Amino acid sequence: MNMQVMGMLASIVEQRMIPVASWLTRSRHVMALRDGFQLAMPFIIVGSLLVPLLYPPLEASNNHPLAISMRELSAQLMPWLYPVYIHTAGLVSLIIAFGAAASLARAYKMPEHLSGLSGCIAFLLLIDFRSVQGGVFGYLGGLGIFTALLAAFYTVELIRLFQRNGWTIKFPEEVPLMTSQGFQLIIPLLFVTISLSLLRLWLQQYFGISLPELMSYLFKPLITGADTLPALLIAILVAHLLWFMGVHGALIVNGLLSPFWMAGLSANQAALMVGEPLPHIFLQGFWDYYLLIGGIGTTLPLVFMAMRSRSQTLHSVGRLGFIPSLFNINEPILFGFPIIMNPIFFLPFIGVPMVNATLAWLLTEWGYLDRFVAMLPWSMPSPLGAAWAANGSLPNTIMVLICILNSYVLYRPFFIAHERIQLSQEAKHQNR
Repeated sequence: MNMQVMGMLASIVEQRMIPVASWLTRSRHVMALRDGFQLAMPFIIVGSLLVPLLYPPLEASNNHPLAISMRELSAQLMPWLYPVYIHTAGLVSLIIAFGAAASLARAYKMPEHLSGLSGCIAFLLLIDFRSVQGGVFGYLGGLGIFTALLAAFYTVELIRLFQRNGWTIKFPEEVPLMTSQGFQLIIPLLFVTISLSLLRLWLQQYFGISLPELMSYLFKPLITGADTLPALLIAILVAHLLWFMGVHGALIVNGLLSPFWMAGLSANQAALMVGEPLPHIFLQGFWDYYLLIGGIGTTLPLVFMAMRSRSQTLHSVGRLGFIPSLFNINEPILFGFPIIMNPIFFLPFIGVPMVNATLAWLLTEWGYLDRFVAMLPWSMPSPLGAAWAANGSLPNTIMVLICILNSYVLYRPFFIAHERIQLSQEAKHQNR
């Protein structure tokens, strides 16, 4: 790619994509959405770690003594591990309601803890958790994510409206802050709860539906559309284009896709519990362990090449980035080679993850790879993460190794070209 084409591309990205990305990174609601999911992540991970123990990856017809022993162990562990699962991963929407409301309130310089609790009350009111109707617990889990976000944003915006217009109970400055803030919340909270209760009764009486059910119907096409190969490739393109220009594109893409990933993960776990086929492919585990091997751009093979390079600069960067890259952290590589704004690496930086994603998607859709049922830390080494997040899948581990080999082959010609330039520059520097 010559410099003229590179300049045109950079101009297009700067004029079209970076302003949108900058707006998204500054948006209070997008940040609140992201913060809500980050707050819920430790609880989701704790629950996910128990999935292989509660539901071992074994066929019901497998009568091998080891398989029988594993099923018996799972049955023995179920009474005391299942409550842990349902009170961590099973309450993810309730946690997100608190986190999103608290984050948005903090952005508005409002009492975040009181606002977060108000968001939880609003969410519980909408799903009517006291009801014995089927599926209610699912709304506390992954099925209620969109309702939780709506409840959180509605609650905080209404409280802000009341406080901004002075429609609150006010006390002298001598009154303790917590007491004063609590009484200021009474009137807006009363309006929030009554309005949502009326909305719930209206929907139930005239349409025979609850708001979580309505949200599920409305967002079902988006959830389905987000779990397609074109959506996956678009997400890769946007994230990597922004990263190539120095903007943290993955942070933006992850934030926008998190609700869809969480809903898909919940659906996969529900299918696993009843022994049905898992419906979703493109989840966070797919993104983290097939596409971020060594970090954004699947750059782990570049580390191996750099460590054996004749260039002192590349050799040093490779040694520096080796350990972080094993845990999918590659800033030393991105800025040390550099890859960012380097025309030589533009095509492989974007193309390698796309090729790996297409291959992994097709093999998963054809049944050769296992679908993901757990969320684990993105920093877990990819071969281990891909197996564990798919309930102990050996084919997924092999797929990661294939992705590494494929990335090595595709990156190699571009690395050689970049190495020649580095060697030439080092030779000129030594001859001065």
